[in-house]
Amino acid sequence: MNAKNKKIIIILVVALLVAGVAAVAVYFYLVPQKTTVYVFKDNYSAGEIVTEEMLTPIQCDSKIVVAGQTSETSSRFVTGQDIKTVLNTGDSLRMDVSVGMPLTLALLSVNGGSSVEMAMDPTKIAVSIPVNSISGVTDELKEGSRVNIYSTGIDTTGTKLLFQNMRVLFISYDSGGALASATIEVTIEESLKLIYAKNYSTLDLGLVDNSSYEHSEESEPSYTPDQATKGTLT
Repeated sequence: MNAKNKKIIIILVVALLVAGVAAVAVYFYLVPQKTTVYVFKDNYSAGEIVTEEMLTPIQCDSKIVVAGQTSETSSRFVTGQDIKTVLNTGDSLRMDVSVGMPLTLALLSVNGGSSVEMAMDPTKIAVSIPVNSISGVTDELKEGSRVNIYSTGIDTTGTKLLFQNMRVLFISYDSGGALASATIEVTIEESLKLIYAKNYSTLDLGLVDNSSYEHSEESEPSYTPDQATKGTLT
């Protein structure tokens, strides 16, 4: 074989190698990489310890898009690289789960925080206020109820409607089973106003029907003592 033919063969070999590397690169670029996540085989109740027998592994893309941003699947779900660590903690469910629901740290009692956090709008915060069966309307006030919040006294003249159609996140009771506090979902600005009113006023809730309740056009209608005989709001 002469030198010219050897040169041609070398060029062809190099070209094939380059083409092979390029093909592999294109493949990995076009074909999404996979990772393993785990879904529940059945319905399970809050408090049950999570075991491997409760889960089924499935393959999915290693990257997901959340709110327009690409992130690793492992940032949202328990993946194959973390499952042993999670199971070894002996953690339990902090809420009921249904068949096919993916396992996330948010579902676990130790890793996921409280049940109130799970129910919250992630852009808002929770503030608790003292209530009883009278100021809270009824001992049967429930999580998910919608209420108006009224402030009376000390730093105000008469009664003011502070907020309308606010969501109740959690209800606590005293040792005797009586209503003790209500945790309300609010924005940061609303939280400042609500905490101030809690410390310097008497608060009352008004239960509303969220399906048909209409907000007042006025942000803070009020009722003062000198209007008691007139029956009017300002």
